[in-house]
Amino acid sequence: MLEQLLAEIRSGGTLEVSALAERLDTTPELVTVMLEHLQRAGHLRPYPAGERGTGQTCGDACAGCSLKSACQREGKAAGARLWQG
Repeated sequence: MLEQLLAEIRSGGTLEVSALAERLDTTPELVTVMLEHLQRAGHLRPYPAGERGTGQTCGDACAGCSLKSACQREGKAAGARLWQG
């Protein structure tokens, strides 16, 4: 199932955990655990949310972020975790 998850992520597009869970016929909680495992194994890394040491948070950096639409809901940052392979 980890290989299926990686294939979904690498196929492109923006996918929410709930959408990934539906595609993999599992729970969002299991997808979250698998994403964290893939990060520890070095297959994924979190998308940088601002420069380290600047105190900038993802919310502060949204204006210049190319993935802004991926984690915004109704004009408010949803605190989404973004990954890159």
